[in-house]
Amino acid sequence: MQDNNSSVISDKIKGKQDHTIQNQNSSDADNKLKSLLADAEKDIAAAAESYFAASTAEENTSASAPHLSAHIFRRIAAIVTAENHAKELMRSVYNRDKYFFNRNKMPEGQLTKEQLKEVNDFWAPYSFAYKNDPNTQRYFSLVSGRFDPSYISFGLHYHYLRKFWNTPQKVVFMSDKNNIDILFHDVKVPETIFHRIEGHYYDASRRPLSESEAQEKCLDIVSKGRSLILKPTREGEGRGIVFLRPDKGHEKNRKIFENTGDKDYICQAVIENHESWRYSTCKGLNVARINTLNLNGTPEIMSSYLKMAIMDLEVVNVSLGALGIPINDDGTLAERAIDLYNSEWRYTLPDGSDFKGRKLYNYEKVKETVLKMAGRISELKAIAWDMTVDSEGNVVIIELNPSGGTEGVQVHGIHPYGDKERLKAILDEYLIKRFYYERADWEWDYWEFKNAVSIHKYDGLKKIVRVPEKLRGKPVTAIHANTFSGCNLEKIIVPESVKVISENAFIGCGRNCKIILPEKFSSRKFKTA
Repeated sequence: MQDNNSSVISDKIKGKQDHTIQNQNSSDADNKLKSLLADAEKDIAAAAESYFAASTAEENTSASAPHLSAHIFRRIAAIVTAENHAKELMRSVYNRDKYFFNRNKMPEGQLTKEQLKEVNDFWAPYSFAYKNDPNTQRYFSLVSGRFDPSYISFGLHYHYLRKFWNTPQKVVFMSDKNNIDILFHDVKVPETIFHRIEGHYYDASRRPLSESEAQEKCLDIVSKGRSLILKPTREGEGRGIVFLRPDKGHEKNRKIFENTGDKDYICQAVIENHESWRYSTCKGLNVARINTLNLNGTPEIMSSYLKMAIMDLEVVNVSLGALGIPINDDGTLAERAIDLYNSEWRYTLPDGSDFKGRKLYNYEKVKETVLKMAGRISELKAIAWDMTVDSEGNVVIIELNPSGGTEGVQVHGIHPYGDKERLKAILDEYLIKRFYYERADWEWDYWEFKNAVSIHKYDGLKKIVRVPEKLRGKPVTAIHANTFSGCNLEKIIVPESVKVISENAFIGCGRNCKIILPEKFSSRKFKTA
């Protein structure tokens, strides 16, 4: 009864807020708002009557009118806030999934009934947390030609799962391009001309430079025939990258430098690929995108593909026209490449020669270097590395992205987590065991899991409190620390459904509060003060 009343009230309040916004410029807005408030007050009164009617004399429920009003509106705020948090929890996931389907044309064809059932059976256990769209599995199965019911959306991977894997405080530092040479001092990076950090300039050795010194240094290098690249240090997918090139002329290069804005940047010399990594005359640098995962203390390479320039673009990005072609473990290229820009597969280079069998020089060293680096920054569990080999055969790190990737590998039928069994174990952990929605009703703040509820705060008016056996139809199995703090209660009765009680669950519950526990907790001592 309490949950239903809570929902009614929160719907009323949200309806009132929406109505107010829609009518804020209307002449009769005040009258309509008064009417809505009167309706809400009636609902509140009915809910309060229901709440007290459900209370027994033993529970000793009493409150003055001001106290009661304050309590009701405090709980309304808690209920609405919890519902809003629950709705927002996966919103960015679904928005990213929607963006993907708006951006990419769905290939012709459907999954078979058997395949669709396999997809639904795989994702059904996680529907409390995440509503899978079978079009995700349909898209990657049809594009790649390889069916897998566990293909995963980038939205779920990036906007939800990665928050458990990458230590938030360290992500910004470790993924900042200005810090790569600090983290990996023993791995070659392109020659650095300057770093711009929070508006200040530094040379490659971190000695301070003035802005004019940095600009003149760049223009002098370019005037001698070398090209430079300026990259925002916290952006990805080629955003904000500009080039200073001899053929652009001194004045144009100066304007490019001055128009980089106030973001942090790194300026580096443009490098050339080793001949085995270069397959056209395009200016862009071909790089291996290598995805690593480190969930058990030992990093593993999940996938690797070459981002290959075939259009005359300075930035090599698969979504902008570069090809994506899988790299086999021995460094040879697969037989076909995906051209997402034109939505087609390619089997030959622009000169007509086959991809299949071509081998990337020093790829074994590339893998070894990536695994060494991934082990060094184990706080980041999922990483997408951009690596290359320069004209002299040296392994070079270009950048790292602290999220890994899914879309670029699944179009090739490669599982971003290795296989569906590994993904299932991950989803069981993060979409069942650890996933919860914040909830609230007239008395309790709690977390709702798929199969159970844990309570975090009592905020009712009763002096004798019975912890409910169930909330939202699910057993209450845990009581967290400080749940009854500041309540000044006479008695707390804990049901058999509870399996876990924090040592500090009853702290501050009341000086003379009696706590009645199930027999299984008889040997436990709990703090009350």
